[in-house]
Amino acid sequence: MKKTILRLLLSLFFCTPTALSVEPTVLPAPKQMQTAKGGTALPLSVSAPEIFSAQAQALEGALRQLFPQSGANSANSSTIEIQQAEGLGAEGYRIDIQDSVRIFATETEGVARAAATLLQLGEAGAEGAWFLPRGSLADSPDYAFRAFLVDMGRNPHSPATLREIIDAMWLAKTRYLHLHLTDDQLFSFPSTAFPKLLSEQAGWTLQDWHEMEAYSQARGVTIIPELEAPGHSGILRNEYPEVFGKTPTELASLDSAYEGLTTILEEMMAVFQATPYIHIGCDEAFGVDEHLQRALVNRLHAFLKKHGRETIVWEGPRLGEGENKVNEEVIHMNWRSIEMPAPQMVEAGYRLINANWDPLYVVDHYPRTMFTAVPTQDCYELDLTRFKHINHAFETFHKPLTIRKSEQLLGFCMAWWEGREENVLPLCRQRLTAATARAWNDQGEDSFESFLQRDQKLAGLLARLHPGEKATPTGGWPDRREPSLPGNLAYGKEVTVSAGASQPHFGPQRLTNGATDRFDHFLGFPTKPEALEITIDLEEVTTIDRIEVYEAAVHGSWESYQVQVSRDGRSYRTIGETRKGSRGDSNKVVHPGDQVRARYVRLRTAGCEDLTFPSFSRLCEIMVFGE
Repeated sequence: MKKTILRLLLSLFFCTPTALSVEPTVLPAPKQMQTAKGGTALPLSVSAPEIFSAQAQALEGALRQLFPQSGANSANSSTIEIQQAEGLGAEGYRIDIQDSVRIFATETEGVARAAATLLQLGEAGAEGAWFLPRGSLADSPDYAFRAFLVDMGRNPHSPATLREIIDAMWLAKTRYLHLHLTDDQLFSFPSTAFPKLLSEQAGWTLQDWHEMEAYSQARGVTIIPELEAPGHSGILRNEYPEVFGKTPTELASLDSAYEGLTTILEEMMAVFQATPYIHIGCDEAFGVDEHLQRALVNRLHAFLKKHGRETIVWEGPRLGEGENKVNEEVIHMNWRSIEMPAPQMVEAGYRLINANWDPLYVVDHYPRTMFTAVPTQDCYELDLTRFKHINHAFETFHKPLTIRKSEQLLGFCMAWWEGREENVLPLCRQRLTAATARAWNDQGEDSFESFLQRDQKLAGLLARLHPGEKATPTGGWPDRREPSLPGNLAYGKEVTVSAGASQPHFGPQRLTNGATDRFDHFLGFPTKPEALEITIDLEEVTTIDRIEVYEAAVHGSWESYQVQVSRDGRSYRTIGETRKGSRGDSNKVVHPGDQVRARYVRLRTAGCEDLTFPSFSRLCEIMVFGE
């Protein structure tokens, strides 16, 4: 009942005399609000005290770009007034919209959150005018740590891409941009002390990073840099073996390596001055004694603490004990709950961040292109107290671990691993927005359908902030359509799936769009323990001669499925199935229809076998031929 009333209040709040919004238009849903009748002309100027000047400039710039000055607005001389108020917290804010528009916040981040809300509230009126609905609201997040990781240690991501990511985070109210700056393949931070570390293809200068720090802070996004050690440290050791050693073990134990790491950390802190956190990696240090790993973490933590920063590490070495236990002040990102399961972290006294594969990992599996990502709805239904893997071979796939909500659970981090920059926003923007909405207002966000409607507005705002042609993502855009083969009865037909319908990029519509290349596939999840069902409605009963099924076909992979047909959509019979080797050297399997009469074609897939994570389906196209 409370949620129904909240939605009713939201719908009333977001009404103007010239434009009626049936559903709330703000994402995430605000915590508190009062409504009033009528609308106020949208001001395009902002005034603020000096402490909020950067956020005010960012808001004013966005207002003028998103809401062109014409009609009533061209003569509007009113100003959005930002005032500092005590007691609202780091990200809390109030907005009052009457004859004037006022924002109240305690910290700069609160102003940025209010700005994101105002940008979403703008409604078009008559004669090119823009309005804000009258009323007031107060808002603040449930979880303070809401983060997005960009892997800049495998593939380069340009300043232009990062600015667009930051604006997407600004609009969605995601707080931290975690940059994995260093790895075996790429080093994206220009060290003055160790200049050979910077990868030429990374394309960044110190000036670029200083500018990005200012850009992000103006929008309430704080950059957390990561220097990975002792694993994933090939560039450090290859370029400066005399400092960092020749092996990860030497890097973990040599005094010269410690001095080198702290020198780079000092350089990073000089650029990323706003962050309270520094990430030092410390996972997948294969072959390095865990005692040495824990000792390095503690040593670097002591160094960072002296510089006023908190230390974050990946779930890496196991717990340890005594002096060789990682300091309890160190924050752990729990990404798979194997080396140190989440309940053990809590019991050991650690603060932790949920970064588990399901639903928070979006992976491109460098160096090949082969995506792993759960549907957006799973991100929207994020339970931060649950820790689950997407690999059905892991125990937590079947029995997720849970912890109690407490101050030890700081929030979440969604990770974009190993991918190319043209894919980051198509694959991650909607997922990140969904997870952020849940972490901001768990009780107020209860309708995925409403989320999708509000997210359309967010996507439109971002597109207007960053106009122009975008690089084509892998697989092409979701609305891709190729010419049909003659006689293909399934072409363009409706596809329904038992799971995975909310994939934002590799959705089920790709299965009947005429494209047969392996990158134009449906990323279906989960296919285990129950098979995922894909159903195509041919719209009328027809005689089927054959069914051709195309799959991703990566090396020796094969999709394990049954082909079924039905006249009425209720009673199905199996007419084909696959086994290992069914497709041979081709990327398709042809299943004889034997002139069966049917309207519905259904595939029941158990996933793409002999490839990373068979809990995903990677079918590309389903063609039906007949009369």
